[in-house]
Amino acid sequence: MAKGQKKKRVKLLVGIINSSDAEAFAEAVGAECVSLNFSGMALGTASSNYLSYFGINEVEKKTVFSLIPDYKEHATLLSVAHALKLYLLGRGIAFTLPLSSVSDVIEGVVLQSPERADSEGAKKRRVSKKEKSTMHELVVAVVDQKYTEVAIEAARAAGATGATVFHTRSVGNEAFEQRLGTSFSSETDTVFFLTSFEYRTRIMEAVRDAAGLKTEGGAVIFSLPVDDLVGIGRFEENEE
Repeated sequence: MAKGQKKKRVKLLVGIINSSDAEAFAEAVGAECVSLNFSGMALGTASSNYLSYFGINEVEKKTVFSLIPDYKEHATLLSVAHALKLYLLGRGIAFTLPLSSVSDVIEGVVLQSPERADSEGAKKRRVSKKEKSTMHELVVAVVDQKYTEVAIEAARAAGATGATVFHTRSVGNEAFEQRLGTSFSSETDTVFFLTSFEYRTRIMEAVRDAAGLKTEGGAVIFSLPVDDLVGIGRFEENEE
């Protein structure tokens, strides 16, 4: 690698989409790069004043996780947005997350994508001051299933517009529980809240107060930075 040249990296692309769109999502990603894709079922929710008017307050969703090369990030997001019409209400959302590490074997294959890099897309894309000041975060809460709705309602009151719920289990945490002095419910939900940076702290604090470790909800809460995003209200901005 030449001096001063930025190292290529693998990124995680996450799509939260309608259950019938998983294949189309993978095809749209594949049209831009060689990727590794996995999908699973989830439950999408939204606040009553946001989507329930359209009859989709709660709906089964597919979540697709794709490993993609960073130099194809923006082009891949635009490909997915066009193919799945993510600019339409209720169609879904897609975003990228940074990875700290990945298997050398996987990295070698993913980064072999033809490097018709995002140079053209990057040049076309003008990032406004407004966009820079409204960066996004993914808030994650792992909570006792009995308190999932409590956590979601607290997050909504703090500014979250919706959530994606995965049914999960607490496994192999005996040593951690012993040191913590408490135990986790074996039946948990992992809840994703995609939000702007300005709402991250208040959402995390609201979930903590309503269903955190010091309550019966026992929620473990953390956040991840979102690098790029397409979906409702963001499509035209990315097209500029």
